[in-house]
Amino acid sequence: MSTKDFVEKDYYKVLGVPKDATDAEVKKAYRKLAREFHPDANKNDAKAEERFKEISEANDVLGDPKKRKEYDEARALFGNGGFRPGPGGAGGNFNFDLGDEIDKDVRQELMS
Repeated sequence: MSTKDFVEKDYYKVLGVPKDATDAEVKKAYRKLAREFHPDANKNDAKAEERFKEISEANDVLGDPKKRKEYDEARALFGNGGFRPGPGGAGGNFNFDLGDEIDKDVRQELMS
C-alpha cells in the first residue's frame, strides 16, 4: 500500500468510527459492517462485494496497532496540506519525490 493510499483513503470514515476510536470500537464497527456486506449475504452483488473489500482493508489497517500508527502518521504528515513540495521543490530548485522512499518503507513494514 502506498503513502498515497494512506493519505487518500479515510479508513475511519469507511468503518464509521472517530479517529480516537478504541480498538474495541474499531472491531465492533468492522464486524457489524462485515456481516452486512459479506458476499455470502449479498450473492451476485458487486457493489456489496466491493464495499466488503473496502471494509476489510480498513480493518486490516486500523485493527493492527502498528499499521494504524503508521497510517495516522502518514495522514498527519502528508494529508490536509502537510508537507508537499511545490514545483521546483520546497523553496529551492531541487526535484525529488519523498513518496518513493516512504512507499518503500511502508511496503517493508507491511510485509514484515
